[in-house]
Amino acid sequence: MRITVLVNAGAGSVDDGGDEADSIEAAFAAVDPSVEVDVRVVAPERMADEARSAAAARVDAVVVAGGDGTLGAVAGALAGGVVPMGVLARGTFNHFAGDLGLPEDLEEAARVVVEGETRPVDVAEVEGRTFVNNASLGVYPVMVSLRDRVREERGWGKVRAVPVAAARVVRRFPTRRMRVTAGDRRWDVRTPLVFVGNSRYDFSSGGRGERRNLDDGVLSVVVASARSRRRLLTAALATLARGAESTDAIETAEATEVTIDVHGHRVLVGIDGEVVELRTPLRFRSRPGALPVRLPRQGVGGHDGARTRVGP
Repeated sequence: MRITVLVNAGAGSVDDGGDEADSIEAAFAAVDPSVEVDVRVVAPERMADEARSAAAARVDAVVVAGGDGTLGAVAGALAGGVVPMGVLARGTFNHFAGDLGLPEDLEEAARVVVEGETRPVDVAEVEGRTFVNNASLGVYPVMVSLRDRVREERGWGKVRAVPVAAARVVRRFPTRRMRVTAGDRRWDVRTPLVFVGNSRYDFSSGGRGERRNLDDGVLSVVVASARSRRRLLTAALATLARGAESTDAIETAEATEVTIDVHGHRVLVGIDGEVVELRTPLRFRSRPGALPVRLPRQGVGGHDGARTRVGP
């Protein structure tokens, strides 16, 4: 088995690229010494190109060591192909790996790559950019931008900077006039938040939402109609505690394609935790089963507690 491992040099857990590469090589050697492992520490902006190069060399898997933003970039390079993506959860939050039930332990994650099986999962796109979790407009990308500014100002990590950034964004409370079309649902509303998720997100239990499957072939859409700080905070707390259905300030829908038009033509979009500025209208689409991923064999091993089922 030949594997190329791409290590995001800017990932949350990567302090020394050489040490990280040594740890990854040791993890795969512990699982199967016969596996040929080529570990490359790569700048974030080069990840997609390196993934395409590795896939063209017909390796058995392209493995990503990084967080959700890195996974999205590599997923875009591998989607529609036959070379599967493996995941070593080495970012700050690792939502995609968590929703797939992939282990955080490095050796166990390497074992999934070597001994697991390949199954297809959905990805989503907005204006040619692939994402594996979700994309948001409104308060979230503003908060992420402020969070990164706080990190630069104070030398903090992401987790520590979030509360300060959240407090600042609540004071500013940015809203935009947006026209959202999701299947036969339409909104023309001034809103602080629109969320588009890859596959079906279940918000009924509160929290950030769960994905029980990553092969639904749909996009989850959330539109917040709260136009004041107090109403948005009340709606957010109600959603976290009791689910989105507990408040009329948040509406949800599902569709295979979504269009968002924003007054002002350009808008910040948070895509898997990374912020970009895009020209509207934004066109989202689901790509069902487009990404082959190395996953635990069904019914084998210690990963039966996974939140997400993929496949029959």
